[in-house]
Amino acid sequence: MGTDTEILGGSKQFAKTSWFLVRSAGNGGDWDPLVRLYWKPLYFYLRRKGLDNEAAKDVVQDFIASLIERRSIEKADPGRGRFRTFLLAALDHFLTDRKRRENRQKRGGGAPVLSLDFAVGERDYGIEVEGGETPEKLACRAWAHELLDQCLLELTGEPAQIAALRMRLKGADYRQICEHTRLSESAAHLAVHRLSKSFGEILGTRLRTLCGDPKDFDAELGDFMELIA
Repeated sequence: MGTDTEILGGSKQFAKTSWFLVRSAGNGGDWDPLVRLYWKPLYFYLRRKGLDNEAAKDVVQDFIASLIERRSIEKADPGRGRFRTFLLAALDHFLTDRKRRENRQKRGGGAPVLSLDFAVGERDYGIEVEGGETPEKLACRAWAHELLDQCLLELTGEPAQIAALRMRLKGADYRQICEHTRLSESAAHLAVHRLSKSFGEILGTRLRTLCGDPKDFDAELGDFMELIA
């Protein structure tokens, strides 16, 4: 696997930022980036807790709709931990209260319509789930893989080259990479080296938007690298 220095080009100078995506959504901005990053981890979390496919789908959509309608994320405090931790705690609270809402009339009118591909979510859940893994760890790992996919989509390169970087980030050696991508070893090394800098810049920008304090960046990066391994 590439080291943190390899992936981020050795840069340790990070501008001070807050939870830009969270604050933007909470202030009436675009919810789509947050939903795209977090819906699948929430779905995995619920499935691992024992909800079936249909129930998990309903809860995820109702939970996100509730967050949007009630502007609940305004309560999220970066000083109290990671946003994904806040989300899981809020989801647990939502589940506790769900029985009291089941007999209420379903939302209508201004309720947002969420376009979420739960067929893909269920497929990925079947691929990613591991025996004995806690719902919290599975949700965090799903978050990391979703973030990885979003960063890779922003890269410019041949599919085989991007696949080489993806495999290297996940801990594959170059023999495995070459077998899978059909690249020569030198081409695989070159692709990983060339794309790592751009990937690191994209990843760094995205992680900084999720950190409440710039001092949290190294820990967040370390978690990300561990979770995708």
